[in-house]
Amino acid sequence: MVVAEIHPQLLTGRIVLTPNFSWSWHANLMLLYGLMAISMTIGIGFLLMGAWVILPYSLLEISILWLCIYYCVYRCYRREIITISTHEVVIEKGILRRQEIRSFNRSWSQFLVKGPRRHGDLSKICIRSHGQEMEIGSFLNQPDKSALIHQLRQVVYG
Repeated sequence: MVVAEIHPQLLTGRIVLTPNFSWSWHANLMLLYGLMAISMTIGIGFLLMGAWVILPYSLLEISILWLCIYYCVYRCYRREIITISTHEVVIEKGILRRQEIRSFNRSWSQFLVKGPRRHGDLSKICIRSHGQEMEIGSFLNQPDKSALIHQLRQVVYG
């Protein structure tokens, strides 16, 4: 998702990039609880028939599923904030908090759009300055990348 606050006269602004968040943590927990109820019902049914070995594997299955869901939801909290002022471009990246901050001189910076290398790949959006290059919005889908390109053109060219 691309959310932009751009001042067209000053050619400055702030662009916030976040992944598409399909389900909330609560909805994922409801899915997990439903699958846990089914798995535990089957495991307890086999336990009552004498096949006790099934129950620990049901618990292991639910534990692994919980870890996978937690990891996916955690990754959905990624955020990139691009702040473009009159003299510099600041890019902040992180999950739930700032983990990386990079600053580029605006007059020496270039925004690049690299086409996909193979059919089915997504294009890459990068900022380059003084021989350093950094990818922006690697987690975005193609429509969101197109929206980001449009917002960056609006800030750079007016």
